[in-house]
Amino acid sequence: MRHDILDDLSKLELDVMDTVWSLGECSTADVIGAYQSKRTLADTTIKTVLSNIRKKGYIELVPTTERGYRFRATVSRDSVAGRSLRQVVSKLFGGSPRQAILHLLNEERISKDDMREIQRMLDEHKQGGRKR
Repeated sequence: MRHDILDDLSKLELDVMDTVWSLGECSTADVIGAYQSKRTLADTTIKTVLSNIRKKGYIELVPTTERGYRFRATVSRDSVAGRSLRQVVSKLFGGSPRQAILHLLNEERISKDDMREIQRMLDEHKQGGRKR
């Protein structure tokens, strides 16, 4: 399945998906336990969200002899982050990465260490360096 044609995740689906990414291969009970430590949500709601995420193609069932289901992500966090960022830049900044970066520089508190790292990455990019 092509990852660029998957339906977008809702905020709740993305929160649950973040838990799946953090756990790696996991059971429904693992996801419920880990998610409940961050936010209280009914077990049945989490199970429904997992089912929706599976229908959208973000997770798949893993064969197991255990009782219940085991899941694993079919799409990496980086892939979803990149796609989401491209959508934000397109929708909110008229497709201009420059405008998005300018917004971040003006609105966010960026530490000196982060600024040095950003400058290093820009310098590397200018010299035709590898992408991270």
